Amino acid sequence: MPVYKLEPVESLADHDTWRMSGIGAMAVWVRAQDSDEARQKIHLATIATLNQLEDDLMVPANSPWLNSAVVSCDGDDSKDVPDGVALLGNGATITL
Repeated sequence: MPVYKLEPVESLADHDTWRMSGIGAMAVWVRAQDSDEARQKIHLATIATLNQLEDDLMVPANSPWLNSAVVSCDGDDSKDVPDGVALLGNGATITL
């Protein structure tokens, strides 16, 4: 399965929708059948739950990982990513 790199568009790293991501705005690599599946995997693995957000904040309805205007998603075989995990830009991994 190919590896995809999802990367925040630099000018939108402060976009409101990043509150819906448990890891914030950073590059992520994941194995997926296609870019849509890559986006969905990272969205599901990083979505923040409402109780993790501060009271009285407006919660964005959309994940940044699903928004192609906010996050690019391209094939990238520069990283060795095991199945079932996502490799974060800071070197950490998260289980999918």
